[in-house]
Amino acid sequence: MLSSDYETIPSNDGEGNHFKRTGIFAVIAIFLVGMYVGNHSPNSKLRSSPDAWLYYGDPVVPWPSHFVKQIENEMPLNTVLALEQGWKKSGDCVKSLGEPWLYGGEKSIMSSATIYFTPQVGYKPGYVSAIEVDYYGYIEEKLVGLFFSEERTSKDGKYHSVAVVLRDASKQDLCDTESPLAYPYEEYLAISPDFANMVVPLQEDSPELKENWKEGSCIPQMGFHYAHDVVGGKDITYKAENLVPVVPMYDSRDGKLNGVFFAATSGKQQWPDGCPTTLPPKPCATAGPFNYWDPVEGLTEANKPIFYFCSNFCDSSCRFEGSGSTPGMYATMHWHFRDTTTEKCYPTDRGPRPFCRSGEYPVLEV
Repeated sequence: MLSSDYETIPSNDGEGNHFKRTGIFAVIAIFLVGMYVGNHSPNSKLRSSPDAWLYYGDPVVPWPSHFVKQIENEMPLNTVLALEQGWKKSGDCVKSLGEPWLYGGEKSIMSSATIYFTPQVGYKPGYVSAIEVDYYGYIEEKLVGLFFSEERTSKDGKYHSVAVVLRDASKQDLCDTESPLAYPYEEYLAISPDFANMVVPLQEDSPELKENWKEGSCIPQMGFHYAHDVVGGKDITYKAENLVPVVPMYDSRDGKLNGVFFAATSGKQQWPDGCPTTLPPKPCATAGPFNYWDPVEGLTEANKPIFYFCSNFCDSSCRFEGSGSTPGMYATMHWHFRDTTTEKCYPTDRGPRPFCRSGEYPVLEV
């Protein structure tokens, strides 16, 4: 409502009417500008919405529309949410990945995941473009320069990294500070873009997936797992040194890519002091970000329940060897790009048990 003060503006001549009209228009203009800024500033809808792009007329939520670590831990989809959740920009833009952001802004063994975003342009936030995971300690040296980066150093020691990119940098500039993301809705996934640059099929019925990847088990709230071997391709050698360190997962109902997990051939979790390592994991093992590896002590190399690495595979001959831990232990870090809470695995809800279309399962060792 306009102030009644404007009724006192002289109106007995044309000049008075001119000033009255000018004053009214000025108030209306200020009001409209205020509404625009309020609705488009990082402190309003944009500030708390994971689909901030929608407030600028975009008809579809960008890929991925869901970004979760280990089923329930929501991760930031854009730079505004990253700031809210304690992430900080932590370096120069990388052409193949985007701008690196770290939780707390510091590289450490307790923050072993980097999320990359495209740059923010005006009020449009940067959107997630890649994930990079740091492997401290043991890695498969054979895979350095193919999937792992060269050795790097932080305050906590030496490590190597594996990246998964969610944007095709050959089609769009992931470091462009002048224009918003060119293809925000295009689904894309590639492993180690600066090395092997292995593009991952987005559908389970893809001929390329069937030809080059080994179908594994479907695990509830995850989907069907697929693995690739650098020696045998889809014929897995079950040697730790040959396993591609990223495993895609596909929905049992529509066959779409649900997410991926990063695999490590040794234990990686930094277990909290005083927290029991018995299974299933205790609440103290799931509070806080930790180092982002899944909050279990690991998956055993031996085929012994509850958590054993071969449970991801559907082959009675599955017996991995070559782990860098004693006893043999593997670690996983799951990232989901779709809501998988209703994934029960064909044909019925089997609870925590994996399902294999082939009917084969690894032989359990006693």
